[in-house]
Amino acid sequence: MAVTFKDVATLAGVSTQTVSRVTNGADNVTDLTREKVNKAIKELGYIPNKSAQMLSRGKSKTLGIVSLDIALHGVALIVNGVRQQAHDNGYGTVLSIVDSDNFERIKDEIRELLSQQVDYIVVNVPLTQFMAEELVHQFQQLNFMFIDVPENTKVNYVCAEHTEGAKSAVRHLLACKRSQFVLITGPKESTGSTLRYAGWVDELSKSQKEVVATYEGDWDAQSGYLSIREQIAKKREFDAVLVANDQMALGVLCALNEFGIRVPEQVSVVGFDNINDSAFFTPPLSTIGQSFVELGQQAVKLLLEPQETVEGEGYRQLILPTQLIVRSSTSLKIELGDHKQEILDYLDKARQLLR
Repeated sequence: MAVTFKDVATLAGVSTQTVSRVTNGADNVTDLTREKVNKAIKELGYIPNKSAQMLSRGKSKTLGIVSLDIALHGVALIVNGVRQQAHDNGYGTVLSIVDSDNFERIKDEIRELLSQQVDYIVVNVPLTQFMAEELVHQFQQLNFMFIDVPENTKVNYVCAEHTEGAKSAVRHLLACKRSQFVLITGPKESTGSTLRYAGWVDELSKSQKEVVATYEGDWDAQSGYLSIREQIAKKREFDAVLVANDQMALGVLCALNEFGIRVPEQVSVVGFDNINDSAFFTPPLSTIGQSFVELGQQAVKLLLEPQETVEGEGYRQLILPTQLIVRSSTSLKIELGDHKQEILDYLDKARQLLR
């Protein structure tokens, strides 16, 4: 005989309405009650009626994606990676787009995915440790994989090696004899941005180099552009710019060009991500490479991995390596002395001839 809501309610010592609230991830349930109901569900092997009906009809398996706006280059590639790997594993995908700072909206979208009988969800939204762990606790019937959460969070996650990548960018610029740095971060809510910034600052502090200014961008080219325009308006000298992603670095290059500041002779610029277009910027951008598509693929692979293969505390966690890619936006700084302008003009003409 099939297990019912009433059986779960009886074992847990609650009403059937309470069981319904727990299985739908409602907020108005105490932690103790939620734990009692979920324990009863597991003990009885209960499957909600809708799920049983869909399984009996042989409905295709579906994986949910809760993501930032896919107009952002990296976000779109991650979603593509998730979709590709889900397809390879026999899963369809359902995509929900949310704002990064609206936790209630995120929970609403997860409830909507839950109503569509989704069992697995990849969350590609920057979350705090509390938010991520709260989602796992509140929606215990779901399997989550996160992509932008703090590294000490007790959840499943996949991310890039942000800190070491950022440090390698600094070391490269130090080898280029750069000493006055402008930093352009991503949004403060993003763990990836925070880790990149921490890597920059740690490496610069060790070398006792000057951070002339720090700006917070929003991942779009315009924020990089406006940051450099503001810095130039302040008339404070700088010879290097570290940028938290390539799209903002494109804006940086545009602003420097508008003000006649030569890259890389006067200012060297390093981005992060190695998007496909960065090799075709003017000049081609030195950057820290990571694979967004692989990030999405690995998220799905780990998420669908059988539980018995998971070691340690039971969390599936993976940090993917990054690598420095050197192009023409960085070069060794040359002390030009009294003939600075003439030499710069000569270098500019030589570069034009080589194109």
